[in-house]
Amino acid sequence: MKKIIINLILQLVIAGAIIQANAQTATYKDVLVIINNNSTISDSIGTYFAAARNIPSQNIARITVPTTEEIDSTQFENLRSQVENILTTCNLKDSINYIVTTKGMPLKVKRSTADANSSVESELTQILGPYASSIGKNGYIISPYYAKRDNFTRIKYGIYLVTRLDGYTFTDVKGIIDRASSIPATIPTSAMFVLDMDPTRSLEHFLNTNMQRAADSLNVHGLTTKLDTTTVYVTTQSNVLGYVSWGSNDRNCQFYSTNAKPMNTYLPGAIAETYVSTSARSFSTSPVYGQSLIADLIAEGVTAVKGYVYEPYTGAMADVKILFPMYTEGFTVAESYYASSYFLGWMDVVIGDPKYRIVSTRVPQDSVNPGFPNNGNPLPVEMTSFTSAAQSTSAMLKWSTATEVNNYGFEVERRSVNSEQLTVKSWAKVGFVAGNGTSNATRNYTYADNNLSAGTYAYRIKQIDNDDAFKYSASTEVTIAGVPKELKLFGNYPNPFNPTTTVQFSVPQDGYASLKVYNMLGQEVETLFSGMAKAGHYILATFDASRLASGIYFARLQYSGKSLVQRMLMTK
Repeated sequence: MKKIIINLILQLVIAGAIIQANAQTATYKDVLVIINNNSTISDSIGTYFAAARNIPSQNIARITVPTTEEIDSTQFENLRSQVENILTTCNLKDSINYIVTTKGMPLKVKRSTADANSSVESELTQILGPYASSIGKNGYIISPYYAKRDNFTRIKYGIYLVTRLDGYTFTDVKGIIDRASSIPATIPTSAMFVLDMDPTRSLEHFLNTNMQRAADSLNVHGLTTKLDTTTVYVTTQSNVLGYVSWGSNDRNCQFYSTNAKPMNTYLPGAIAETYVSTSARSFSTSPVYGQSLIADLIAEGVTAVKGYVYEPYTGAMADVKILFPMYTEGFTVAESYYASSYFLGWMDVVIGDPKYRIVSTRVPQDSVNPGFPNNGNPLPVEMTSFTSAAQSTSAMLKWSTATEVNNYGFEVERRSVNSEQLTVKSWAKVGFVAGNGTSNATRNYTYADNNLSAGTYAYRIKQIDNDDAFKYSASTEVTIAGVPKELKLFGNYPNPFNPTTTVQFSVPQDGYASLKVYNMLGQEVETLFSGMAKAGHYILATFDASRLASGIYFARLQYSGKSLVQRMLMTK
């Protein structure tokens, strides 16, 4: 009898643990759904989703905003204030963890400079919190949830995780919701992860490397992967649970597919990422191509996917070596995408039910006190060197390890140093480099900290293992001389390009400058920059020619009565 009682107690303890592990997704009481009163489809999608997930009526935020996909700063501030007012007056500010926007709401915010453009969703992550002052500013902030293998809460991280329900049609969006309606007990044995490299993308090789490391991690856990390292653009795969490719940026996709559609068959719960800079620029039912669209992946049957409304640069792409393993370990769609994404207040948008999980319970995590790595024992990663050097306005960091065991990766931290070599600011994380897990061979790592102002900077490396234990390296210092104060228009990169390229310039003194693009007929086609330019800085501008014909274009920089011209070639 005593043995039966003990077994019963153990069963109750195990059941309680499972209930606690599932608590975050057992209810949608921490989800806010935003509906646009001006849009019928927004109302239909929001109402359907709320009913399907039993979302409380007080968590339905009805606002009145334009139905256009693109809005300006003033219109966004109106949208933002309505959402903030609802969260505040309904006492939901700190009980909501996730926000869901709907088709029929604005998608992107066009501002006066390209680096201030953003998705509506990425800006909403920062409202009513410690990062709210960054909204609408040039550039991005580093996400406080990046690379965190942790249960997300608004209280802990100071942001909301925001996803969107969108697609070409209501039927497409309903499909996303319906495919995420049931959480399986285990990952289907037929499931496959397709990771399609383009080996010709040598300048962005780290994205291919991330695919390799993702495949290695998935294989270790007994999951099936198809890692293609050839120039073939992989199509027509079955039972796909995870998909990543270069999309229309794969230099050979046109030989295998139209508009880079992979034409796969997906399992319910499938997630995806493509390395395409404007893959979420529109969900219109009359798509205009150039670059491929994630709306096509939704129509094919994925359950969640990440895209970009404007040019985000490669650093914004979801890190699949974090994304796929976290998702298969039972983290939610939103947790998996946001933990694998470096930027906030930027061009990213995640499509899908934020709380859907592919397995009902999470892989257990070791409870190691991060202040005492490995319960007081040294971490089994031997770093043999750590050096730094200045290169123009960048700090180039290099380090090596002799052996690695259970190595998750390295956070790069920086702080400023004044002329007396005293620290000016506390250490701040500026980047992350993935480790090699377990290795007995020498491993070499590099990291470039770019676009630094003149000054002296100290760097250190925080090595983290898969149990969240960590230790720091010794620090090293770099002195940056600064950008030469001269009028210069640099060659655009890439050149030739399709369809976007980056143009860079500098000025000798603070003053008004304009950077415009002209076609062969001398007609102005776009203004890339117009405003006050600051001396001692490289100013970057992106030219998106997706709506234009192939041919020669000219970038013209005007400053203080002087002009410089750069020839650019766009090929489709």
